[in-house]
Amino acid sequence: MRMAAGTEDRERGADLAEAAPIIRANGLSVYYGTKQVLSDVTLDFPSNKVTAIIGPSGCGKSTLLRCFNRMNDLIPNFNMTGQILFDGVDLYGPGVDSTEIRYQVGMVFQRPNPFPKSIFDNVAFGPKINGYEGKLDELVEQSLRRAALWEEVKDRLKSSALALSGGQQQRLCIARALAVHPRVILMDEPCSALDPFATLAIEELMRELSEDYSIIIVTHNMQQAARASDYTAFLMGNEERIGELIEFGETRQITTNPEDERTEAYITGRFG
Repeated sequence: MRMAAGTEDRERGADLAEAAPIIRANGLSVYYGTKQVLSDVTLDFPSNKVTAIIGPSGCGKSTLLRCFNRMNDLIPNFNMTGQILFDGVDLYGPGVDSTEIRYQVGMVFQRPNPFPKSIFDNVAFGPKINGYEGKLDELVEQSLRRAALWEEVKDRLKSSALALSGGQQQRLCIARALAVHPRVILMDEPCSALDPFATLAIEELMRELSEDYSIIIVTHNMQQAARASDYTAFLMGNEERIGELIEFGETRQITTNPEDERTEAYITGRFG
């Protein structure tokens, strides 16, 4: 892990990040055909924290995120070297079921993508196809409450999810992910299509959810990373436009005292 040394805060951050990683990338390089996208990324993601991945466009942030629930498997010519461990298990090892991984490691996308179904059926969809045998009504309510949406929709659960506002739709997508009881929630620019009020609601929700889930968020918004995350990883393309990990640490340290001058240049808006 590429950590700056020398300050007490950073050492505490390194100790915490290394103590109980939920996901660990070891020497990860990613290719689409002959084009290399990421190079030698080694990074630990701590449990029950919000970790932000930041960096300029085209540096491989979303590619890295999609490696953690094997969404890249769906892209033709995807190939990777290195290793990704999820709670100590090799995600790409023989016999690992990618569908099961996607239940354990949920995904919330850039734009809200509710199914053209009712609010209730959106949340119940995953548990149903996964053979859930408990009380579905209770699970749906619990998931909507966890996503801070229950009070707004409890009287119209049979209404179309497409009638919700953009911010409500995104929280519904979070509830849908929560309903299958994941351990990790990946969020790829989850607020880029939302207004400032909906963005704040999602950021507050991330903070609340990190008590029980590990959250990894890709964001182009440095202010959002500063508000919502505990740790930040900064990626940047090299001269060959291949993404590399430049710096990782506690968000407070990254935003106020970055070790690498490239991190400082990005945070202060000199490029990116």
